[in-house]
Amino acid sequence: MELRALQLKMQQALLEEPAAGASAEALPAGAEALAGGAEMRATGAEALPAAGMDVAAEVGAAILDAPPLRPQERLDIYRNAYRLRLIEALADTYAMLERALGDEDFAALGARFVAAHPSVHRSIRWYGAELAEFLERTAPYTEYPVLAELARFEWTLAAVFDSPDAAPIDRSELMRIAPESWATLRFDFHPSLRRLELKWNTVAAWRALSDDEDPPAPEALDEPTPWLLWRQNVGQELKNYFRSLEPLEAHALETARGGASFADVCAAMSFELSDEEIPLRAATFIGTWADSGILTGLQAC
Repeated sequence: MELRALQLKMQQALLEEPAAGASAEALPAGAEALAGGAEMRATGAEALPAAGMDVAAEVGAAILDAPPLRPQERLDIYRNAYRLRLIEALADTYAMLERALGDEDFAALGARFVAAHPSVHRSIRWYGAELAEFLERTAPYTEYPVLAELARFEWTLAAVFDSPDAAPIDRSELMRIAPESWATLRFDFHPSLRRLELKWNTVAAWRALSDDEDPPAPEALDEPTPWLLWRQNVGQELKNYFRSLEPLEAHALETARGGASFADVCAAMSFELSDEEIPLRAATFIGTWADSGILTGLQAC
């Protein structure tokens, strides 16, 4: 058997349960801080899958058969270690979600997620990208949408931190642009820049959990709130930043990120502002983006 084929079969076998099957784990009230004290229980239909005996037997045939352990016993050891390592990787990325759920409930969530989503990445850093979607469509987590949003917020923070770097420009670069060139001016943005729309008080919960405080009760917002997330180099240290956006700025930002000129950004704001108000408000937004370090270049066409 080719090495790569054996590796793929080994990974599949490591994620499978013994043939006896597994009952669904009940999730106790470890998420009560974010779920209002309600119990979160898995149903029997969502039990972890049983083993694929053919795959396990094929992999077992490639494992050394020597005392004191039989091949199946060696495979069981590696299977458990592999699962635990993937759950640890999830805990590294989703530290506040783990804190919200508690160790046992997060481990139960991790086991179910690992069973449903084998790793396909060479680097374990990128494992777990689908966790927010998993929470959105998997009972009992579907009853608590704030959990999925918290996962999505944490994954985005991690992606922001690990993004490529680029040197930002400041307001002085804007001041050098000739007035007649502003209409066709286009903007380059930092590679770390991300945008989210959050429907719950997710950021308040994340902040409380980060400070080892009890998070507020889940609260749906009147309207989805746009959030901007990015990274800056402060001295020799990389730091993540985030802030909420008013809808008009969010719209202007998305227009500019799409490659639009300053004139197009202004036109996109006409649904809310008069022609006299638009240029100053647009210039204010752009100055704020420069101050935040998310502008990395100007293209005067």
